[in-house]
Amino acid sequence: MLRRTLLILPLSLGSMIPVSAAFSADPPAARPANADAPFAEGWPDATQPGKIEIKNYPPYRSAIAKAKNASMGADNLMFFSLFRHISRSNVEMTTPVVNTYEPKMIENPKALGEVSMEFLYSSPDLGKTGKGVGAVEVVDHPAATYVCMGVQGRMDDDEMREGVKKLRQWLEEHKGEWVEDGLPRRLGYHGPMTPVAQRLWEVQLPVKRVEKPKS
Repeated sequence: MLRRTLLILPLSLGSMIPVSAAFSADPPAARPANADAPFAEGWPDATQPGKIEIKNYPPYRSAIAKAKNASMGADNLMFFSLFRHISRSNVEMTTPVVNTYEPKMIENPKALGEVSMEFLYSSPDLGKTGKGVGAVEVVDHPAATYVCMGVQGRMDDDEMREGVKKLRQWLEEHKGEWVEDGLPRRLGYHGPMTPVAQRLWEVQLPVKRVEKPKS
């Protein structure tokens, strides 16, 4: 029997509109205890609040919407574009929702740049890549490694920037092992029906191992 899975809405939308729902045929056990929808296939559990750790992510497929010359808070239009896409494509909602930012937006609070939002497909074999509904693109991503910091409660632009700062401090302390290797991103695991104090997030930086000199 189909069940309803909570749809994760941007926080800015939570007080404006009713919570929508996406249908899922997964059994209740497929929904993690620390998220509002099932994880994408092979994705690791959420990082605990305050903890910093290295995590490996498998190849995955996602629907992506992008906003150019935007602020970090440009979630609303992208969210509804993605929701239309998964609704018309019969793709269930998964956790987490991923936002990626140009580095200059982290360095300068006044900077505008490109922001992307992703809805992950439950499996990399689901659907097909290419043009989606409207401006949405469906893209395959390679396996990657991230340094991740768990956050619980309120998440805004300042929290995101502070999280990136802490991750870069961690990388400086581990510079003999890891180096930053791409765009910062934020993962959201809960929607507006979850109390703010209980919502889980992650701030992440892609990394690669430092090449050791050959003897």
